Amino acid sequence: MNISYIYNRFNQMKHDYLGETSCFKTILLWIDYIVALLLHGASISDYFAYGFYKLRFNGRQEYITYRRFHKILRKCNDMNDIEICRDKMKFNDYFSDMLGREWLDMTKAKYDEFESFVGRHQVFFLKDVSSYRGIGVKRYKVEDIDKESFYKELIRQDKVSYIIEEAIEEIGCLRDFHPWSVNTIRVVTLYDTTANKVHIMNARIRMGNDKNNVDNFHFHGIGANIDIDSGIIDTKGFDVRNKLYVCHPLTEKQIVGFQIPFWNDCLEFVRKAAMRIPSVRYIGWDVVVKPNGTFVLIEANDNADHDFQQLYNKGLWKEYKKIIKTF
Repeated sequence: MNISYIYNRFNQMKHDYLGETSCFKTILLWIDYIVALLLHGASISDYFAYGFYKLRFNGRQEYITYRRFHKILRKCNDMNDIEICRDKMKFNDYFSDMLGREWLDMTKAKYDEFESFVGRHQVFFLKDVSSYRGIGVKRYKVEDIDKESFYKELIRQDKVSYIIEEAIEEIGCLRDFHPWSVNTIRVVTLYDTTANKVHIMNARIRMGNDKNNVDNFHFHGIGANIDIDSGIIDTKGFDVRNKLYVCHPLTEKQIVGFQIPFWNDCLEFVRKAAMRIPSVRYIGWDVVVKPNGTFVLIEANDNADHDFQQLYNKGLWKEYKKIIKTF
């Protein structure tokens, strides 16, 4: 355990959320955090992001904390099968009919296959197969690369495996939030295999920011909650820096009150996907709406972040606990 890291992390988050505090107040916060850690399994991020410093015991019981999150994972997901979600090659193979895009395994592709691929797709994404949170994902235009040198550099890698994927075109009303990235919908499901029912636990829109080519919340993206029943965004946008947005800061497109198109079709799409992996019952699905109203999978997250589901919304622990106690 890195004591220095914990100390600095706590003080940084205290400053971000509460500003400067007296020495006495800081000591009280430390004591209160240790209580929250012991009783509720709260991480430092949980403690500040969920406002535990102003909640009593019952209020803290509402939230999925770090310890409760791992209880969900242990209860729901078979560690032998999560590679389907974590390895992008295995995921693309397993869900090939739900991808809606062409892709190429660069560990096996010959140069003529690569050349043919980039001839068909003038914009493509390069992905490290084991990457997460948008790390290791890069967007390329064919006109900007030397194809032969690019190919040789990829196959020369012996510690990293890559795939390349056709760029996805998304429906215009979602693209307008941040045209520099694909803006995805994250829907988290719990699959009760006994009752053969997929529960929709949370839904959120994710949009890029700062002209980044990925929309990941932990990579400077913006998130907002989607009402499950209506498909309407019912919170302001928010980011990891604790900033709130009524409209996107770059495009000025209004976030609050936006209706996700073809919402009921989206929910049916993820329910169908969830039933494909009965041994991995907790998954956060990232999906894109195409211009024709169909949906495609980007990825499945067997460890979808608990904080992203609850920020600026409500605690979801009781809802999860009610379902997983039957597993």
